[in-house]
Amino acid sequence: MRSRLRSLIAVSLVALGASGCSTFVGSDLAVGIDGQGFTTSETDALLDEYFAESEIFGTTALDAGGFGDANRARLILNALVRSSAVEAILAQSGDEITDADLDQYFATVPAESPLNDLSAEMRRLIAMTSSEVLLSALSRIDLPTAEELETSYNEQPTSTGMLCLRHILVATEEEANDVIASLEDGVDFVTIASAVSRESSAALTGGALTGTESECLPTAQYISNFDADFVAAAFNAPATTWSQPVETQFGWHVILNRPWAEIGDDVVAEYASSDGALFLIEAMLNSVEVNVDSRFGRWNPSSGRIVPLG
Repeated sequence: MRSRLRSLIAVSLVALGASGCSTFVGSDLAVGIDGQGFTTSETDALLDEYFAESEIFGTTALDAGGFGDANRARLILNALVRSSAVEAILAQSGDEITDADLDQYFATVPAESPLNDLSAEMRRLIAMTSSEVLLSALSRIDLPTAEELETSYNEQPTSTGMLCLRHILVATEEEANDVIASLEDGVDFVTIASAVSRESSAALTGGALTGTESECLPTAQYISNFDADFVAAAFNAPATTWSQPVETQFGWHVILNRPWAEIGDDVVAEYASSDGALFLIEAMLNSVEVNVDSRFGRWNPSSGRIVPLG
């Protein structure tokens, strides 16, 4: 699981090119978190360069509207959001990204690489997508204690950067409502999941969605691999209790954020792992206000990206 976390969290900007939320106006930060981010001029310059360097990023030239393919523009904007989150985490501890951190990436770039011809600002942004750079910087940050993680989880599970779920899958909304009625009558979630869930492994797992090494999964993994409607519902499900019926392409679900007593040791263990500091990034992006200039869209935590307004 931990190697997957590195690849999910530290996504390469070059690869992207080849392929609580808010908006705001009236601030000079076009992308910002807790006062850290990119000004309008910095953002526009990076966008200009991103689209101009088509041979490196696989982009097309800017059109008359200003940003070419809007979805492609949002890809680099997502990188700006993630970079802002890292800067905000460090700033909260009176720290910042150093040249030594950035060299964890720059030292791996061959002298003949075209990346060396990019602006210093673009090269820095690319370096900020490297898990080695992030871990170098975040290693100086005190990780939350077990007690702090428990408090965060019980208030908002996604604020830990992971989800620890069970679910029950049935065919109809009526069946999902029957599941909730049984839960309200005190029937155990695992008992119901084992008896009625259409998920093939539910009889063995009690509807638990787990990793190979943990009872929990990074929220980034949910965003990448699970049905978008399911993920949105999981992000909004009440802490340590069940959701209302949720429809996805697979049927109707009732989703449970498992109680801390069941999964707390796993959450603490993930933070204690060699890559555990990376959860700080997802935790921030899941739970704090991400400010985005409205001309670009808005930050949507459950999709892990900037999406169009509306």
